[in-house]
Amino acid sequence: MWKKVLGEILGVGIFAVDGERWHVHRKLMSNMFSRNLLRHSADVTRKKLSELVYVFNKRIDESDDAEEGFDIDLQDVFFRMTIDITTIITFGIDLCSIQRDQQHHFALAFDELSFLCQKRFLDPFFHVKKVLRLTRNERRIRVLKEVVDEFAYDVIARKRRLSSHGSPLGPDLLSRFVEHGRQTNEEISDSELRDVVMNVILAGRDT
Repeated sequence: MWKKVLGEILGVGIFAVDGERWHVHRKLMSNMFSRNLLRHSADVTRKKLSELVYVFNKRIDESDDAEEGFDIDLQDVFFRMTIDITTIITFGIDLCSIQRDQQHHFALAFDELSFLCQKRFLDPFFHVKKVLRLTRNERRIRVLKEVVDEFAYDVIARKRRLSSHGSPLGPDLLSRFVEHGRQTNEEISDSELRDVVMNVILAGRDT
């Protein structure tokens, strides 16, 4: 059920498979989440919290100068922070969502794609609509998936180029998978890498 409903996001990642494939993903993921990655994750989180405090203080100073209050959408703020943290940890890329007026196109597409896919849980006929692309939502899901995939595959291609040239990769999860595949000659396909990081982003995004 999960695979059918959230297939455009999860692919064949750890949350959408079972049996032998789940064990393979579980083993890879457990090896990747080392102490160094957890330390890196903590550093990233601290940095983003400091960035958030800076933005809040700036808004407070501006409000004092104008002698008027201001509103903060905390849900939006926390979503921006979590997408920044998860993309840094998984892709090694900072989307700078906290500082932006308009969120990064990947973050917007990922959020909308996740929302529309989850709406399928309430529709017993979604599979027919999905296959035949009968509704606006199903057609929109295809467009959003292309946006998300283009971003992910572009990052993967850059990581592979760096790895093939012997350049040092970052501490992010994607770099670890690429480097692990190169060192063990058990290279993971681009589509599988895409699915792995999307599963982690989905989990981190809703934390």
